[in-house]
Amino acid sequence: MSDIDRRQVQRHFSASCKNYDGFADVQKRVAQRLADLVRSEGPSQGRFLEVGTGTGYLAELLTQFNPQLQPLISDLAHGMTRIAKQRLPRSWAVDLDAAALPIASGSLPLICSASVYQWVENLGTAFGECLRVLQSEGLFICALFGNRTLWQLKDCFREALFLEGYGEPDYLLTLPGKTLVEKSLREGGFEIFRVWEEEEEEQHVSVPSLLRSIKGVGAHNASQRRPRGLSSRRVMHRLSEIYGQRFSAGDFLPATYHVIYIVARKV
Repeated sequence: MSDIDRRQVQRHFSASCKNYDGFADVQKRVAQRLADLVRSEGPSQGRFLEVGTGTGYLAELLTQFNPQLQPLISDLAHGMTRIAKQRLPRSWAVDLDAAALPIASGSLPLICSASVYQWVENLGTAFGECLRVLQSEGLFICALFGNRTLWQLKDCFREALFLEGYGEPDYLLTLPGKTLVEKSLREGGFEIFRVWEEEEEEQHVSVPSLLRSIKGVGAHNASQRRPRGLSSRRVMHRLSEIYGQRFSAGDFLPATYHVIYIVARKV
């Protein structure tokens, strides 16, 4: 990935913090799946770090199941960190960037993260930070959105641009694929890991409904090359038309999320 405007990511997610839970159906499903992984493979007590806590949903699931787990919750967006702290008043909370963790080396047995690392430019460096912070035999359990996420929307948007006389967009963020995730774990220093892929699907009544849902969780286009302002009405009308013709399933339009899961251990 490249050209991610971190300030835009921070600003958009912070602005969406109060309404996030109302739109984050897929993100909650991913968090529930991740919580199951932590319960089956992670420690049952002690302190853990959640990178990109959002509103604190995952940390809440984990501490409800294992009250002896002590969460250190963190987010790049201060609004999210603040909301999560209100949700989990007994937690430690800090604003931090996943690419540079201000935490002592070898200090934690567990780091977990849901739907965050797709926003990180250099995954190898970020995963290396996790390895550094983990204790020996510590676990990194993570889920991130992969490169097939919202493929229907992206394909239809490209076609709509072409049909309306625009060129190929160079401002759509390219999310990581499974091969890049595995390569980045090795670059980060992890020797033992499992990586696999799953899909989640949402149903929307229209393309505007889908776009509102995406923006509702703070997931705006954070490319530094993004154009200013909205696409033209003609492009948006054409996008809705193409999406409906290709993918309509009765009264709903499907939107696919490609989820990459990681369980990695520090040797």
